[in-house]
Amino acid sequence: MLKNKKRGKMKTKEVNNYDMNSYVYKLRRQVINLIYEAKNFGVKLPRINVRIGTATKGNENMLGLAQMQGAKNIWITDKAYKSTDYLRHVVFHEIGHAVFKLDHNEKCPLMSHKLSKPCSKEEALKILKAYAN
Repeated sequence: MLKNKKRGKMKTKEVNNYDMNSYVYKLRRQVINLIYEAKNFGVKLPRINVRIGTATKGNENMLGLAQMQGAKNIWITDKAYKSTDYLRHVVFHEIGHAVFKLDHNEKCPLMSHKLSKPCSKEEALKILKAYAN
């Protein structure tokens, strides 16, 4: 959860945002495409602000972060880009926090606090849609 927000800028002490360039744009575009994948599946979502970065010292295992109050902001770290299913899982998990205000739930494959094996595309979409309804 975001703790320090400076004048509307998306900054957090857990993730150092990358400066935008063509490579970071491609990474960010992958996340945005997954958000649209959920929307096209029928999940109603508001505008979600996305930043890509690297986890700071002490947070090296972090894959993503969501702001659970106020704006719908998510951060995805470079470690989340192992595969499309892995990235989808992380993005949908963070959407669960940012949009639906979900806490971690060890009984839910998508909202568990640890990710050992990502959900399939179908499973992730169904879970996210269920939370949206």
